[in-house]
Amino acid sequence: MGRPAFRQFLTTGGATRGVRCGGEFATWDDLLAGGRALAAHTGPGRAFVVDPTAGLSAFAALFAVATVPDTTLLWAEPTSLGMARRELAPGLSEIDPPVPGVDRPLWGVATSGSSGTPKIAIGHADLWELVALHYQFAVYGGVTDPVLATCLPLQFSAAFFMTVLPSMFLCRDMVVFPPHDWSSVTAIGASRDLVVLGVPAVAAAACLGMPAPMDMRRARLLLGGGHVSADRLTLIRDRLTGAAVANLYGTAETGAISIDDEPGHNEHVGRPIAGKAVWLRDVGPDGVGAIATTGPDCCAWVWRPGETARANGGHVASTDYGRFDAAGNLSLAGRLDGAEKLRGVLVHPRDIERHLLRLPGVTDARVLVRQAAGGLEHLVARVVGQVTDAEVRAHCAGLAEIERPTRIECIPEAQALAAYSANGKL
Repeated sequence: MGRPAFRQFLTTGGATRGVRCGGEFATWDDLLAGGRALAAHTGPGRAFVVDPTAGLSAFAALFAVATVPDTTLLWAEPTSLGMARRELAPGLSEIDPPVPGVDRPLWGVATSGSSGTPKIAIGHADLWELVALHYQFAVYGGVTDPVLATCLPLQFSAAFFMTVLPSMFLCRDMVVFPPHDWSSVTAIGASRDLVVLGVPAVAAAACLGMPAPMDMRRARLLLGGGHVSADRLTLIRDRLTGAAVANLYGTAETGAISIDDEPGHNEHVGRPIAGKAVWLRDVGPDGVGAIATTGPDCCAWVWRPGETARANGGHVASTDYGRFDAAGNLSLAGRLDGAEKLRGVLVHPRDIERHLLRLPGVTDARVLVRQAAGGLEHLVARVVGQVTDAEVRAHCAGLAEIERPTRIECIPEAQALAAYSANGKL
């Protein structure tokens, strides 16, 4: 972001290390040179959108913005913002500043968009180097020189914070590979230290498609954005032999909050990441409160295009309630906005989902309130795993009648990938 420390960080390895994406490779030196050539299109105090779907051009565009002081860089698909922009170069567009009058570089990433309208988390980009170092030492387990790889779309905040930034600042080799083809990373996992960022459903689907187990003893698999069941964990460990598997919890606004190095129990989401403050607000007598956090990867504003950016006030409240157990693990206890009305009665779909996940054979579940064409509301459950409609209904018989799903869709694990959105949600 224009700081000398940023402009000079590529002191070793930039001529040989780089990014492999879409069948192409470019060194960090080449990408930096391309960015400096594009920097003539940028300038201090202006805001730019870098399109993560633009392949290697996205990295050159990132450097074009980041090497100029006091810029705002939004890492997002331009069309998802729904606002006027001026295209400057492949992967690079200019927009009106979302947070005007700030003499400090800013970053912005889009949230998952479950509300249906774009929402951008915005933070301080002069902390990027600290973000990269934090993930290196707090999440990558002291592995000194891993290859960082992801099959997630690069516009995901997790991919940006945990793969792009550490690769760039620490001059790591980075691999972006398609979710259906893990051959590029399985070829690495037996010979080099490797960190792979993915989501549970994609990892499970990839493992189902592998004809034989692969030696991944030097790999660490970080799975975010979803529940890791015991069955999925067994499948992954059977196919990616020797790999360490961990489950991540966090949001675009907060960055990663906690990590569970031994998932598969459905009890908690692990301990807060080392060096990251996590606490509970408005705690009730049962020990449950709203999860709050702060850290270098947390946003300072939330902005919806066309509206005024809303400041967070020094910390970020997540979208969930939670509590800490005696060992310091964070257990989720429902969403802040999780209650929905069903025929005039409040129900909590997330609580029903947790109940479904206790049924042996279920690897994932999603419960929704839906309205039929005739106007009648009903509770719908999508269940992934080796279970039947009758087993799900029997398992839910102990719930209150209003909480029992009336429409159930059971999806075998082998066919589950198509049931997930691009954001990894069922």
